[in-house]
Amino acid sequence: MKIANVFVWILRASFLITFLAGLTEACSCMLHHPQEHYCAADYVALVKVIQQAKGDEHMTAYHIKVKKEFKMTEKARHALSQGLIFTPRTGSLCGRSLKHTRYLITGRVDGKKAFLSLCDLAMEWTDVTHKQKRGFRRLYQQGCHCKVKNGMFHRYISRQQNKNQCLWDTASFREPHLDCQKLHSFCAPSARHDNRCVWLKGRAYRQCMKERAAQREREP
Repeated sequence: MKIANVFVWILRASFLITFLAGLTEACSCMLHHPQEHYCAADYVALVKVIQQAKGDEHMTAYHIKVKKEFKMTEKARHALSQGLIFTPRTGSLCGRSLKHTRYLITGRVDGKKAFLSLCDLAMEWTDVTHKQKRGFRRLYQQGCHCKVKNGMFHRYISRQQNKNQCLWDTASFREPHLDCQKLHSFCAPSARHDNRCVWLKGRAYRQCMKERAAQREREP
């Protein structure tokens, strides 16, 4: 491992530790690819938020209508049939504030209630890319035994990739519009690569990577 790479990794790790230390009173979540959200969730659905409902001292509730199911356990289907989702009341406890619009959401079920937090996925439907929509419909399911490793924190630790994982090199807090693997790709086994898990790419991905490279060239 080159000394420069080790130094960069140490700087990034130090930044993360400092950042998390400042969030002791707040919610903090690791960055996850939409595919990971899909595979880990009890439910994945397109919902319309109708209005805020009566919650309690700990939880805010929202009246919702499920427009389309992408993944659903029987327990989750029963919970969502009540037309309610619950989220912690405050942001410091990872609560979400939802608008009166359509969302692609992933979450978990506890007891007979469906829950959604800041650490789950809640994307306005108009922001979901074409590839992500295909992913939620069927493509992400094909790669659920693959692991997506965040390249911001794993890139300099080991160059020996497991055949069942993809390194998420484009992950970015600073430039989410140039996160090409999140926006336009998914990780799945490929027969052309001895069934290794690889990023499957298309025209939108390649165009995004060109824009990403051009942005890097413009940086001082």
